[in-house]
Amino acid sequence: MLEAYSRYLQQYVEAIDERALQQGHLLKHATWVDATPNAEWTHMRVFEFKSHAQRESMKTALAQAAAELTPDASERAQHAQLAESLRDKVLEQDIDLL
Repeated sequence: MLEAYSRYLQQYVEAIDERALQQGHLLKHATWVDATPNAEWTHMRVFEFKSHAQRESMKTALAQAAAELTPDASERAQHAQLAESLRDKVLEQDIDLL
């Protein structure tokens, strides 16, 4: 599953993240991977924003980037279904960087 989700991120998600970055919707992004056997999580996607307002607009910005890169809505839906089949979302959390 680790390899399959990594492949999904590389094939579909990285371009969306990069487009959002280029358009100024976030400051940085990274995906951390824990390949330890039986780890509680495997992929941690981290985004850095300049403000809370920028964070609030993230989902819309990523959806817009996805639509620009993959105009076919049915194809985007297939990507979303694939993602859901590959991951168990553990947590979404906002933290402040000092």
